[in-house]
Amino acid sequence: MKPKLLILILLLATCSNAATQQHAKHPVKPQPQDTGPVNVMRAATLRILVANDAVSIFSYLSDQGKLIAWLADQAILDPQFGGKYHFRWKNEDPVDGVVTEFMAANSLALAWKHPTDTAETQVRYKLSPQGGGTLVQLDLQGFTSADALDKAVKFWVFNLQNLKSVIEDQADLRPTVAKVPARSATHAPARARPK
Repeated sequence: MKPKLLILILLLATCSNAATQQHAKHPVKPQPQDTGPVNVMRAATLRILVANDAVSIFSYLSDQGKLIAWLADQAILDPQFGGKYHFRWKNEDPVDGVVTEFMAANSLALAWKHPTDTAETQVRYKLSPQGGGTLVQLDLQGFTSADALDKAVKFWVFNLQNLKSVIEDQADLRPTVAKVPARSATHAPARARPK
């Protein structure tokens, strides 16, 4: 009976070794890390140097007339702590929220929640004089997924570049929307000018 047991053990060891080698050929994809009851929040800091003073730059962040020059197609902003804002873009959902920090020519923070976002986040501008210009720092906080943070970073990187371009070069980098001609196609074509 002992030789049968020895053969059985050798067979099990051989099968187990073959299964281990097969498993090594096809590694298991790592599963997302379970954080249990702990919420993991993600954040990013973006910085851009703008050749202008902090007072002028702050006006582009807090004046609704200047916000449409670089950020939104329509902007309503009550520039004070607790003030409300509403930003709208063509063919996109608007963003509404509250000003959570306001210090003229220094810092401005907004509670930000796009309708497609799962969590409310924080957008905070901080201005610091640097050399002959101003360092604009944008802190993005409160993201619950890496994908949501990546999407926000792409959105804000472009808009900070546009802010710099509008202030320094008076050039809006956003694509222009094709304008509808003033005349409809049913009207007769315009006559050529006499030479």
